[in-house]
Amino acid sequence: MHNINIKGLKMELLAKIKIDNLFKAKDFKNKDSGEITEGKWKIQTFEKIETAEGEQMKLLDISIPEDKASELQNKIGQTVTIPVGTFVQGNRIGYYGL
Repeated sequence: MHNINIKGLKMELLAKIKIDNLFKAKDFKNKDSGEITEGKWKIQTFEKIETAEGEQMKLLDISIPEDKASELQNKIGQTVTIPVGTFVQGNRIGYYGL
């Protein structure tokens, strides 16, 4: 699990999501080095986003470790809670499974 320790404070971030789809992404080939990186497993879920035009649904991909993929294969359509890390991409926060 991904934990944050601040002067004795222990935190972990959990995401409660409905798994709408689970798939393995294509392998990635680095154009410069030719090195191939194996595709990651990803959960797809919809997130609600408030915009000036009102609420919209956007498809969100969350990469997960390979060992978690086998645990979640039979959970498509169900809501699960998974530990996640975060990153900033442009003006949005992205998530990845731990």
